[in-house]
Formats: sequence, structure tokens, C-alpha cells
Amino acid sequence: MSWFPHLPFSEGPVYLQIVAALENDIATGAVAPGQRLPTHREMASKLGLSVGTVSKAYAAAERRGLISGEVGRGTFVLRPTPELGVTEAASGGFRRINLALNAPPPTGEEAMIAAVLSEVSRSERLHDLLGYLPHQGLAEHRAAVADWISRHAMECDAGSVFITHGAQHAISIAVRLLARPGTPVIAENLTYSGMMALAAFEGVNLRGVTMDRHGLMPDRLDDAFRETGARVLYCTPTLQTATGSVMPEARRREIAEIVRRHEAFVVEDDAYGFLCREPVAPLASFLPERSFYVMSFAKCLAPGLRIGAMIAPPAFRDRSVNAIRSTGWMASPIMAEAVARLIRDGRLEQQVERKRAAAQARTDLARAVLGGVLDVMSDVPAFHVWMQMPAGRTATSLMSQAAHAGVTIVSPSALQPFDAMGNGMRLCLGGPESEADLESALRTIRRILDEVEVMSMV
Repeated sequence: MSWFPHLPFSEGPVYLQIVAALENDIATGAVAPGQRLPTHREMASKLGLSVGTVSKAYAAAERRGLISGEVGRGTFVLRPTPELGVTEAASGGFRRINLALNAPPPTGEEAMIAAVLSEVSRSERLHDLLGYLPHQGLAEHRAAVADWISRHAMECDAGSVFITHGAQHAISIAVRLLARPGTPVIAENLTYSGMMALAAFEGVNLRGVTMDRHGLMPDRLDDAFRETGARVLYCTPTLQTATGSVMPEARRREIAEIVRRHEAFVVEDDAYGFLCREPVAPLASFLPERSFYVMSFAKCLAPGLRIGAMIAPPAFRDRSVNAIRSTGWMASPIMAEAVARLIRDGRLEQQVERKRAAAQARTDLARAVLGGVLDVMSDVPAFHVWMQMPAGRTATSLMSQAAHAGVTIVSPSALQPFDAMGNGMRLCLGGPESEADLESALRTIRRILDEVEVMSMV
């Protein structure tokens, strides 16, 4: 018998009501582990909702570890596990360790942020920062961010920088400016879940392009532009969202030429570029007239600040100002002031060094514990690694067993709305509070893999 929620179930957006109803029915036993859920289209038809709303609900449920989608098979309910964030009890209960969320590792940023916010609160400028300010951001804030981008990515000036509510806001603006509902947008075949959510919300059709160890494959991208008629490419060339690959400069130039030849545009997500000790030239540097370059301070500082930046092509700058106005008026001047101060006095650079060291230590730990199943595609340590499944194993089965053992891993379908890229999954190394927690989670995964290998030999 198929499961359908009884709505309204609670307050809030409908997609979250679906998730809450599912979570409740799993907890009460009304829905059993392993039960197959209706397809997105069946659920939408039954409830009188859009397919996009149901897709958003299923994606949220997967992030919570309630369900798992398997390409070609369907979506299944997972075995209930303790809530995220529950700490180990003296009675012997276990703590959940999250390797699904690509968060930066803690490196003392809380004290630094507390200090700079205290400085801002005592500043004579506080009164002005509390008012309505330019949509693009204050000139001095844009100058500080431009200096940061120039040091870590490519030369730019304050006039080209737009301060945004994080990278997601900037990506949303760029996609809205470039693509209409119903039109195709190309992405890597393993892509950012926030882009998947945005595509569902905006009604654009994501089309995946195959990657190799160096990122997007030029011939496949050329084919995709020609076959779909798409004029927008979203990608993460540096420390790719899932695999962690870094695209070589020669390929970046080749990709830029393909985009130019098809008269298309690029939305380049440079969330992780700061981890490279030697700056890697963004795609946007080879294609400035057709690129929206996006970065944020979520990974190098803290996601809760919600400060990012966008460099738009000159022809789109007036429209970008209006887009910011219509989607939030302006990014928080107080948070932008805090980030600008940290850039100007060098404290953010010190924090980046700590993040790089933490990324190195955690990557080394993952290699030591998991060994040959890791497929590290870059010499640059990142907050995530790609793990190949041993023969006879699937990513979905590992996710289910790990969840039962207290380790949350992202569902493959959360990053993969397209065809599969082998049999693997992303492990996020930054989320655990300590290296000891990370090691515990990795050893749990290693034990699950080893147990299956032993069983296969019996």
C-alpha cells in the first residue's frame, strides 16, 4: 500500500509538512523501513501539488536520512536512527556523526567572529550600518572583497563586486537572469544540491554532463550545448562539489572557448578556491563577458554569516542591482562590515591557513583509515573526498548501514539527478566537531566495508 501524507500536517511550507508527516509516520511505525514511496509524479498528482514541490520534499527527507533514492529503482524508507546532534549517553547510547553536510571544520572562528562583532557593535558607524544602504553593498565592503578575490582567484575591482546573502543567493540571481522556466541548464552530472533545489523551484531543466578526473569533459559539454540548445552552464571547476577534482588551466581555457562558441554563459561556483595555496585562475578570468563568478565566506569562515559575492558580466550589472533589490534589498551591512574588517586586518587570512591545515589533517586521516577505496582526485586537500564502492557494494546500502550505526552519509541521489558516475559517494570531512569524531565515523564505514568483504569470502 502506497504512503501519502495527510495535509495540512503542520505549519510552514508544504514540502516541509510532507517531511514532518513522513518522519512522524516512520517514528510511529505507520511506515516501515524498506517501504517504497510513490514516485514524485504520483505523489504530486495525489496531493494536487507540483512535481517540484514533491521533489523538494523528497530531497529534504533524504538530507535528514529518512529515505534513499536509487536510480532506476525508486525511493525507499530507511531504518529509523537517533536524531542528529544527540551526544553519547552514559548509558551507552550512540552519537550521530554527520558526514553528509559539507560544513567547514571548526578552527577557532567562533572567538574571532565574536570579537569582530563586538568591535562592530561599539563602532561609531553602527548607526549607519543599521540603515538602508546600497543594494550592491557599501563601496568599502566591496573594495575589501575585491581585494580578497584578487589575492585568491583573479584580479577585479570594487565596481564589479556585488555583496550577496551567501553564494546560494548569487547563484539564484544569475540563474534567474539567464534562464527562463522550462529552459535547459547544464551542470556536472554530480552537482550541488542547492542548484538542484533552485532548478526545481525555478522550473528549469538540469542536464548533466559527464566528468572525468579533471572535471567536465569538453567533448561532452560541446555535445550537450548542441543537443539541448542550453545557453547556461553551472559548474564548480575548483574542488568540484562531489569529487573534489580541480580542473587544469588548459581545460578551463578549452571549456571557456566552447561556451563562447555556443554563445552561452557560465555560473561559476568558487566555494572552495581559497583552499588552493596557489590561486587557480577561474573560468571567469578566461570568459569575463559571459561569466557570473560566485564565491562566499561560508567555507572559509562560517555559513551563518550569510555573506557572499558575485561578479557579473558588464552587460548584466544594472540588472544585477535590481535583482538584489527584488530578492532581499541588500545583504546585511553589519555582517559585511565584520567580514571586511577581518579581510583588512589579516585575521581572515590566518583563519584560512587554519582551514587549510584542518583540511590536510582530515584528508590524511581519511586516507589512513579508508585507504584504497578513496579516490582523491586532487593534490589540494578539501573538506570532502570521493569514495568508490568496492565490488558487490552499492552506495545506497552503505548509507543505510552507516545510518543504523550512527553515521550520516549523503544519499547519492542528493548530488546526482542525472546518470550515475560509477558507484561512489561523497564523504564530508569537515562536519564532525573533532578529528576523533571523524576517525570514529570513518572506522565505522571501514568496518561495514570489511564485514561485507569477509562475508563474500565465506
